[in-house]
Amino acid sequence: MDPIELVLSERFRLPGFRPMQREAIANALAGRDTLVVMPTGGGKSLCYQLPALLLPGITLVISPLIALMQDQVSRLRALSISAIALNSTLTYAETRALVRRAQTGELKLVFVSPERLESTVFREELFELPISLLAVDEAHCISQWGHDFRTSYRRIPDVYEALGDGKRPPIIALTATATPEVRADISMLLQLEHPLEIVTGFERPNIAYGVLRECDKDARLRDIISTTPHGSVIVYAATRKSVDNIALGLQRQSIAAEAYHAGIPSQARRQTQERFQRSDIRVIAATSAFGMGIDKADVRAVIHYDIPGSIEAYYQESGRAGRDGFPAHAILFYNKSDRNLQESLIRSNSPTEADVKSAYTALHEIAGTPVGSIFPGMLVVQSSQISERMARVAGPSRASMESIVEALVRSGHVEWYRGMASDGRARIRFTATRARIDEISFKSTNKNVKRTISVLLRTLGATEAFEREVFLDTEKLLETHNLDKEEFKLAIRTIEGLGLVRYTPAVRSKGMNDIFHLSLTTERVSLRHLDVGGRSLEARFEANLAKLDAMVAYAVDWNCRQNTILNYFGEHRAKTRCGICDVCTASARDTHERSTSFQSNR
Repeated sequence: MDPIELVLSERFRLPGFRPMQREAIANALAGRDTLVVMPTGGGKSLCYQLPALLLPGITLVISPLIALMQDQVSRLRALSISAIALNSTLTYAETRALVRRAQTGELKLVFVSPERLESTVFREELFELPISLLAVDEAHCISQWGHDFRTSYRRIPDVYEALGDGKRPPIIALTATATPEVRADISMLLQLEHPLEIVTGFERPNIAYGVLRECDKDARLRDIISTTPHGSVIVYAATRKSVDNIALGLQRQSIAAEAYHAGIPSQARRQTQERFQRSDIRVIAATSAFGMGIDKADVRAVIHYDIPGSIEAYYQESGRAGRDGFPAHAILFYNKSDRNLQESLIRSNSPTEADVKSAYTALHEIAGTPVGSIFPGMLVVQSSQISERMARVAGPSRASMESIVEALVRSGHVEWYRGMASDGRARIRFTATRARIDEISFKSTNKNVKRTISVLLRTLGATEAFEREVFLDTEKLLETHNLDKEEFKLAIRTIEGLGLVRYTPAVRSKGMNDIFHLSLTTERVSLRHLDVGGRSLEARFEANLAKLDAMVAYAVDWNCRQNTILNYFGEHRAKTRCGICDVCTASARDTHERSTSFQSNR
């Protein structure tokens, strides 16, 4: 039997391939680059998972969400396929142990976030891994014209030289939602070489799309759920507050429903997702945080309580209905005021050039960096500290602080260390060799610096502090060695400036996004010489508004829903109607009524 067919049958226990899966797999096995665009539920994951078992080394999978990685790993392990996910929930020791297993050939697939690739230590470890294939999942995230742009994806090519002994392995990039423009962007930014582009089509013939306009949303929601007697239901809303209210309202109607959004603790979210997967709960109300990697076959309806920001987002989320191929519904509620909510959300994620420049100034003022100098260490700062300084000069910004910092990252002025703990403990790492530190200490005439270096080496010299950041109990250190707090701060700043350590002071977060860990990577310049990509910021904002306009047009225009979606993604077909959406069924009913009336009048 053909090896590909054998692995499909024996390892994945599948009877056959879905359209174009085999072509993608064969191209990857031949060592060529591949761009795969398949709809949600179309089988993208198999396109890199099967080659991983036939290639000699490791397949490195870049994936954007911890939950998505963990779901993939769980499914692979259930099939007795060795896979791990390296993410921020692991300790350094756990990560090192898993990497060593990968180096010995025990593992076939290693899942990482794009942010993990930014770690210098991890890049060094990558060089020791025999990587035969690089899979970039949710590849649309690399394009600023896509619906979920992430700066970290842009830095994926920076690690190519660290893979496969300096030789880039073949790449397979995968997405469910990409217009022709976004596909071209993916190929260019990932530096794909003459990729085989596989687009299986965006049509979902078993999903009946519909729009309910100017409706009582809560009443219609209950009606739809009650008239969907079998299977599960997903209800998407734009805000966490709406999600909580929807779940509570359904629970009061004795409907087994739960809420899912990023404001709920990760363990509770995980448990909710597992209950939904087991069908212990029938309805899940969620923000867009829910869904990636969810492979539940019997979702009979996906309802959008609020209009999403783009057709890409709507297509991906509604496509979680009917994965088993049986009839399902995707229903959008739309009232005229709904557009304002989405436009507000777009503005909160679209900082202006003035916002970004104001934040740049605030950060350097907090760091105490004069013009022409570089802040030498890591800056740990609360969101409120930045916004308060910005407000004093330019007034409050409509954009979120996360989006402003992200813009500074894109413009190259800031590096953002995401996922770092803010639990009240300081962290430190030696960034020079022991010999270099001893040399500087010996030559220094500053007694405070010499003593601080000596204390740090005695306290941390035998730990992993030369390999990674370790926690440091600063108060205990000061007390044990009788150090003055202010003198210690001054000495640490001096030692950082000499390039010997990287020190993150103790700070306690008040919220999930309250603390930023940043490096100010360029020397401070005056505002008139500062370039933060203002034109790009404006273009992205306008592009997002255009996406919202296209989504509103889908809701209000009386055209076949399926065809509107296909046309948006550049796919044109001969049939003018899908025959099952609300527009097509209404038109068919009108035609039948007119025909019946004509016959009766004859």
